[in-house]
Amino acid sequence: MKILLEDTIPFGTDYLNSVGDVETYAWQSLVPEMLRDVDILALRSTTKVTPDLLTSANKLKFVTTATAGTNHLDKAHLDSMGIAHSSAAGCNAVAVAEYVLSVLLHAQKAQKLDLYNATVGIVGAGNVGTALSKILTAIGVKHCLYDPPLQQALANTGKTEHNGQSFVDLAQIAKCDVISLHVPFIKGGEYPTYQMIDEAFLEGLMSNQLLINACRGEVIDEVALLSVLQGEKPPTVVLDVFDNEPGINTALFDYVWFVTPHIAGHSVEGKVRGTQMVYEQICDVVGTAPDKALSDFLDKTNPINAALTSPEASRLSVDDLIAVFHNVYDVAIDDEITRKAFLSTSNRDVKQKTDIANTFSVLRKQYRVRRECSAYALHLPKNTSKQIQNTFTKLGFHVSLV
Repeated sequence: MKILLEDTIPFGTDYLNSVGDVETYAWQSLVPEMLRDVDILALRSTTKVTPDLLTSANKLKFVTTATAGTNHLDKAHLDSMGIAHSSAAGCNAVAVAEYVLSVLLHAQKAQKLDLYNATVGIVGAGNVGTALSKILTAIGVKHCLYDPPLQQALANTGKTEHNGQSFVDLAQIAKCDVISLHVPFIKGGEYPTYQMIDEAFLEGLMSNQLLINACRGEVIDEVALLSVLQGEKPPTVVLDVFDNEPGINTALFDYVWFVTPHIAGHSVEGKVRGTQMVYEQICDVVGTAPDKALSDFLDKTNPINAALTSPEASRLSVDDLIAVFHNVYDVAIDDEITRKAFLSTSNRDVKQKTDIANTFSVLRKQYRVRRECSAYALHLPKNTSKQIQNTFTKLGFHVSLV
């Protein structure tokens, strides 16, 4: 069984060398001839699977991507050729949810938000939205869900809630203190998401609201967004994703609070979890039992010694949560890196647009090492309450008392 593997998939060869004959190709170098006599293709979103790419795929039976998104796969064409396909849906869910938490904690520090008295509207209750809901539940933050297709699917089984949360309509989401977007990019069909956050929605937002987009740039009407941000008393906006990536509109940078280059889900755990999922899928196709696990490839936990200000309290203080969590992930670091990288670029002419696209792509490919809460051993004071211990445990930390 010949497996062709994109070389950006972490530990891909180590995972798959016992499953088949593995060959790798360099990032963005795949051409049709390279797929001749290949049985299985494993890639990331940097490779677009198009009809032209598949012209020499004479034996290909399975294509899988080690990413949550699948917009780079022409699934209709794969179906027409009888080629099965899959993805690592959910592999980066925790990382994206932690990205949002980092933003929320910065909003608390900047007095843009009273976190424990705020309501977060989660648009899209799939893998990422569910992970965010669990984090917010763990720390005791009110939130609601908007996901019409999931709501309908659950209604068909007699259920009205998801993860213990009820569904609301988009008008109610628009009134939330925080609006966090976590839907796939779907253009057309019964539940399209293309520019679902349109001019009318954006113009209805107030200056005390926070809008976070960490899903797909096409979900927001960027022309309308820029117009609203340039107006009086705009909402606070955080963007990890953009329309027309990687040739993004950097004019938005001057008006958004935090800006990052589509890296919300780029944790070490998220990437390796994607490889694990791809590996298990390929094992299933080949007909062999998987014998490797995440723990075989991820190093031991890193220690954090937390000097809590109120360890005996029944509820974790926001200040203590900020102090601990921003040791794990601080979105402000990525914002600074992003802005510095784009200082010499502009979107005013063709050459500079090429520079912007290259800068954006390189920032994603060369992203810094980032770990999730599950990679950390959190040492708490001996008198820390059970409630606070449980909160940190639910966030993924390995908790011990010292």
